[in-house]
This record gives sequence, structure tokens and C-alpha cells, in this order.
Amino acid sequence: MDRERLFMHISKMEADMNNMHEDLQTLKELAVRLVEENVSLHMEKEKYEKLYEEDEAVEEDSFKGNTLNSIYEEGFHVCSVHFGTLRNDEDCLFCQGFLEHRGK
Repeated sequence: MDRERLFMHISKMEADMNNMHEDLQTLKELAVRLVEENVSLHMEKEKYEKLYEEDEAVEEDSFKGNTLNSIYEEGFHVCSVHFGTLRNDEDCLFCQGFLEHRGK
């Protein structure tokens, strides 16, 4: 190889390396943005999962309370003393106390 071709080859390699370096910088910047976005989305997901769990807990408690009220209104005991037995249209202080306590 003569000198001129050698220097041209070295210059081309240098230009290629500079292009590769620029591409690498671009990829690094993109990777940083993707990691930041991933962290942000992960935090947002956790926030929504927590809200969903809290909402489910409220709905479950509400469902339990409404179910017990319905059972009592249908004429059955919901207290621990006589649970599930027929009330014969009589009010039960234990049931009423239990339902009132759960309502708070």
C-alpha cells in the first residue's frame, strides 16, 4: 500500500469511528430516556395498583355490610349468638348492635 492510500484508509476509518461514536452517543441518550420513562411508568403503575387495592377493599367492606343488612332484613340473625337462625320478625339487640358497629 502506498502512503496516499494508507492515509485515505486511516482517514476513512477515523470518519467511520466518529460516526460510530455519534451513533453510540445517540443510543446512550435513548437508553437513558427509556430507563427514565420505565421508572416513571413503574411508579405510576404502583400508584394505580395501590388505589385499585384500596378501592377493592372499600367495595368488599361495603358488600359485606350490605349483605349482612340484607340477611337481617330477610328475617335471619347475623349476630354471633344466633347467626343464621330465623328471627320470627323479632328485633335482635345483638344483631342491631353488630350491624350498627359495622356501619361505623
